[in-house]
Amino acid sequence: MKKRKNKKTGTALTSVSQKKKPSIGMILLLVLNTAVIFGFYRYMLNFRYFEIVLISYMVILAVLVLSYVIYNRGFSRSGITIEMLPDSMTQEEKTAFIEDAEKRKKKSKWMLAFIFPFVFTFAIDAFSWFFEDNIISVIKGLK
Repeated sequence: MKKRKNKKTGTALTSVSQKKKPSIGMILLLVLNTAVIFGFYRYMLNFRYFEIVLISYMVILAVLVLSYVIYNRGFSRSGITIEMLPDSMTQEEKTAFIEDAEKRKKKSKWMLAFIFPFVFTFAIDAFSWFFEDNIISVIKGLK
């Protein structure tokens, strides 16, 4: 990662233009989770006790989102630089504070591989509530 110096303070800044590429393993996990979660949800639409699955999915999504936000401390540490921290903290405490936020983001990244499939499933389900009849009528009109 390229580093440059801030003109005013002389401290090193990291370049924002360089972004990390997502790993292939994380993408495959995301695709697999989405296929399984969405597939099971659509399969269970045909059965009598679908409401149990719907409520279970809602509870699982709520727990995952809350645990992600709580573990990352409400993202209150994101975007904070060393200069923004109080002078009462030592330099070591300041760097530990900043590094802790980065470590928490990296460690909790796996939760996103489960949160996104649930959000995708509910988004497609909501989309089908409003537009399913329109899509079917367009498809029938093409025949």
